[in-house]
Amino acid sequence: MLRIAVLASTLCLASVPVLAKEWKFDLVNKSAAAVLSFKTQEDGKWSDNWLEENVAPGETFEMDFGTDEGNCTVRTRITFSDKTYVDANIDYCEAKTITVRNTGIVWK
Repeated sequence: MLRIAVLASTLCLASVPVLAKEWKFDLVNKSAAAVLSFKTQEDGKWSDNWLEENVAPGETFEMDFGTDEGNCTVRTRITFSDKTYVDANIDYCEAKTITVRNTGIVWK
């Protein structure tokens, strides 16, 4: 009887879904200017700035959206101190490193 109870509890634990990790990634600034803002778009509106501080050229900033809910692919706009910006659709379910240059965004 004890064996059946242990087996049943093991099967129940095995059927619990594994929680996905939150969307965490490194933002690498390979541009000639500081990154001033990092915004995402939802329902046609841009979010507030996700950055807590500016990211200087050559610096890497660890980012965490604090969730993994919603569409994986999100329109993202990054603005620089030289008044330029880049934007792209980024798949945050796959992105581990987002590298920005004045000419575009690359993620992997």
